[in-house]
Amino acid sequence: MTGHIESVTMHDALNVEENRCDFLIENISDISYILDSEGVIDYISPQIRKYGLDSEKMYDTHFLNYINSSDRENLASGFQKMMTENTSFDTLLRVFDQYGKEHWLENHAEFQSGRNGSPSRIIGIMKDVTEHIAMEKELQRYRDEFDENLVLRNAELTRSREPLEQEIEDLKRTEERIVSLSQFQQTVIENADIWLDVLNRDVEVVIWNNAAETISGYTRDEVVGSTMIWDQLYPDKEYRDEVFSTISRIIEKGSEISDLETTITRKDGEKRVVSWNYKKLLNSKGENIGTIGIGNDITRRKEAEEMQIKHVHFLQELIDAIPAPICYKDKDGGYLGCNKAFENFSGIKKEDITGKITSELQVEDPTGESYYTDRELIETGGSKTYEKEVIYASDQKKHNIMVNKSVFTDIKGNILGVISVILDITDRVRSEMILKEYAEQLEHSNELKEIFTDIMRHDLLNHANVVNGFAYMLLEMEKDEKKIKKLENIEFSNRKLMELIESAASFAKFETIDDIKFESIELAGMLKDVVKHFQYQANQRNVYIELPIHGEYNALANPMIEEVFANLISNAIKYGPDNSKVIVNILDKDRDWMVTVTDYGDGIPDDEKSLVFDRFKRVDKKGVKGTGLGLAIVKRIVDLHGGDLSVEDNPGNRGTVFGVTFRKV
Repeated sequence: MTGHIESVTMHDALNVEENRCDFLIENISDISYILDSEGVIDYISPQIRKYGLDSEKMYDTHFLNYINSSDRENLASGFQKMMTENTSFDTLLRVFDQYGKEHWLENHAEFQSGRNGSPSRIIGIMKDVTEHIAMEKELQRYRDEFDENLVLRNAELTRSREPLEQEIEDLKRTEERIVSLSQFQQTVIENADIWLDVLNRDVEVVIWNNAAETISGYTRDEVVGSTMIWDQLYPDKEYRDEVFSTISRIIEKGSEISDLETTITRKDGEKRVVSWNYKKLLNSKGENIGTIGIGNDITRRKEAEEMQIKHVHFLQELIDAIPAPICYKDKDGGYLGCNKAFENFSGIKKEDITGKITSELQVEDPTGESYYTDRELIETGGSKTYEKEVIYASDQKKHNIMVNKSVFTDIKGNILGVISVILDITDRVRSEMILKEYAEQLEHSNELKEIFTDIMRHDLLNHANVVNGFAYMLLEMEKDEKKIKKLENIEFSNRKLMELIESAASFAKFETIDDIKFESIELAGMLKDVVKHFQYQANQRNVYIELPIHGEYNALANPMIEEVFANLISNAIKYGPDNSKVIVNILDKDRDWMVTVTDYGDGIPDDEKSLVFDRFKRVDKKGVKGTGLGLAIVKRIVDLHGGDLSVEDNPGNRGTVFGVTFRKV
């Protein structure tokens, strides 16, 4: 009779263990399995379905068939070594879900030797590597207690061995099954990264796993068998009573609760937010004997959500601070929001526009483009810019606007919708119209300028040549000294007039040039030709032109630079004293050649150096008359070449040094 009672008790214990085990398997994300010694599946938990596999169809098939081919050999050798050496085996393996996505699983397997002729088998658990692996401790105490009870019961059975021999055999088989389930349960609990606790009807802690220790900061030795932990976790009595009333409903009424969020206070005083799933715990008779709670630490998630809320609020404040109207729509054309400037622009409040499409607003699309245009932009990506004329709701006046539309994406690059930024370009359009009118007027003025230049260069110069010819003829014929003096003044003034016409025409020509063609020009040869041209003028004043140049100096330039050298050398002779010299030289300036022209005249004051290149500005030189255009022409030609122009005092002597640079070939 005693043996029968023990058998019933053992069966009840087995049912309780199975009930507890089933609940654990259903409420964790890890995948458990049992294989025979050949690697054939005896059992695999339903969680395998999240990878597109059917646990029932996998029964009695080979475990390796579902593993990535690259991992099979390693897994097979590991299982073989485990069975040979009777050791546990840990490895990483891969499976593919129904969408072809690869998943890495951490596999922990243990070999269970058969007892009394029962077959050997492999018990294992697989979990996604993103989940934390809990430590193995909690069930050791239960295993030790079970072993102690088992020894006691075996001793009692030994004393009544003969009459209860058959029952002993049954109990042994039951014990093996309980041990197997306990080992399996231990593997599940210790490898879970979620808080798991079991409470009895008095709300005393019965089980407190490693994750519960880690999250709460309290060890199981401080918690198991007591209700004091709730005072520490929920120090505020009002809040604690609220939480306890929920747990009491589960125990008393058998209720089940999911996603219950509570804030606990850890042992170190830190606050943590935990999401709970509570379920009633039944014995073999269906009686409610307590609750099983599974908690996830969602503190970081809640902090991230709070940060996200603050970030979204900040972005809205930032967008509202932008004076340009902005709105954004989802892929279906529904408004997600806008800023205050857009409210003023469209005359529609944000709360009235959010969640609606343009047709529901019963107004024209404020951005001026249709739903189909936005759809095209979403399909092709990128951005689009266009201009149009609209009436602002704020002032009921016409405004010219530029609309910039662009898609926005999530962190993976998936297009979520379209954002529109509107810029008021009314002033710009008005300015462009004014500039266009001015450009037309300027073009007309340039045409008049070219006509005037042609008249000045040809018609005026023709008349000046006639005057010059008659003056020369009269000088040859006249014998009266007074008349000769007057004719010489006429001839001199006319010649200066012709120079002025030539200079003005040249300056006008260079002023209209914006682009020139470059070629290789040998500077030394060009300078020698220019010097020969002014040799007579220099001899008239007994001025020696020194040209200490040897070799070739090839520059990238336009032949018009000859005019630069002619002006500089002419000025040096003109403004220098009689019986002096002019030095023309070429200096190496890294990437450039610098041509210098040095005279020994009176020099140029520092406050006037910046004026000498302005047109019609000429430094006062006694006895010398000029138009003031020569150096302006020099500056324009040098600017067209992208070169530098300088004027400095002649070091150690009287006079001036003019320098111009041209790029080397």
